[in-house]
Amino acid sequence: MENKAYADKTSWYYNLFKPGLAALIPEGPNTILDLGCATGTLGRGLKELNKAREMVGIEIFEEAATEAEKYYEKVFCGDVERVSLDYDNYFDFVICGDILEHLVDPWKILRRIRGWLKSEGSVIISTANVRYWRVLRSLIFQGNWEYTEAGILDNTHLRFFTTKSLLKNLLEAGFDVEVMKVDVKGVKQRFANAITFRVFEEFLGSQIVTTGKKPLPLAENQDASRVRRIEPPLQMT
Repeated sequence: MENKAYADKTSWYYNLFKPGLAALIPEGPNTILDLGCATGTLGRGLKELNKAREMVGIEIFEEAATEAEKYYEKVFCGDVERVSLDYDNYFDFVICGDILEHLVDPWKILRRIRGWLKSEGSVIISTANVRYWRVLRSLIFQGNWEYTEAGILDNTHLRFFTTKSLLKNLLEAGFDVEVMKVDVKGVKQRFANAITFRVFEEFLGSQIVTTGKKPLPLAENQDASRVRRIEPPLQMT
């Protein structure tokens, strides 16, 4: 199902920088693949911050892809799940900024991403958190599961994730998970999160942010899943 807002390259959705994702990438001559690159705002910002030497993008809408070509070395126009990429062990980072929830088979894409990454390269993911309290309130107390033009129940979302399910998917795809957190926005919700010692954090944040590293071959007795939190809380606006 096509959401008209996403077909308009001038919409807010296609021109959002997402500093929270950029913050997870260190400075350096990184090669980066941006899945669902929109008009290239993220790649342009990463270059300005000296965090990217080469940007490659995939974008389904032609107008947005054409705009992104101004800032990216290469942009493939097409469906992320259908585009063929000849980039084995090539990228330092692959960014999935609010893209996995739109895919028919995100689990297959995660396995493909692992092949595109260099050894110890990382996938960076942001995705909607379906355990957010507003979604649960509407479902449990009102019996509503209504799709909207944007947000967690965006009418183009095919898949839904929690931190537990996303962690499981990344581990099964062969990644070491380094960051797994929920982004809590708003003064009231952050205060509630702090005074409850983050026990209810997954109900208070609308987005999940995670990074998974493609590991080197494991040494004997090495733990295959290393999960840590990052501080302070990420800002995704």
